[in-house]
Amino acid sequence: MSQMPHDQTEASHGRPDWGALIFACLLAVAVLVFAWSVVSTARRTTDWLLIAPGAMIAAFAFIYAGIVDLRIKRHVADLAVKARSEAAQPVILIGLTCVFAGAAPFIGFDLGSGIFILLCLLVQGERCWWKLALASIGGAAVMSWVFVDLLMVRLPVIFL
Repeated sequence: MSQMPHDQTEASHGRPDWGALIFACLLAVAVLVFAWSVVSTARRTTDWLLIAPGAMIAAFAFIYAGIVDLRIKRHVADLAVKARSEAAQPVILIGLTCVFAGAAPFIGFDLGSGIFILLCLLVQGERCWWKLALASIGGAAVMSWVFVDLLMVRLPVIFL
């Protein structure tokens, strides 16, 4: 009897993924070339003050991501199952954001923010009641204070 061919993921399981590192390095070079072109054509320091540090951070992040991809993935199947089970979370969170944006003018920014934070934490798996209360009430209070009192944004509020 002949053996069945191995799955593609099993065959490449022990080998590092050099393509990811090469791609990450190319992205880092592209970001640094862009930053250099901005710095070389800048007239004043304010023209490049945010671009150069941001480009260096982005280049470092690309290279770090490429190096991390070289590590051998031992629990790929477990990660795939976990990712599939959490696949609906982003869609639910986007839906909650749309509902919050539509309902805030009617129920108030402060009450809507508290309910929004509470529901988002529940979707993400938080079940401790005091953490939910602290985050939703505290978060709504801080956001309302920042927008209404500090930034002077006219928002419909009920309690604050």
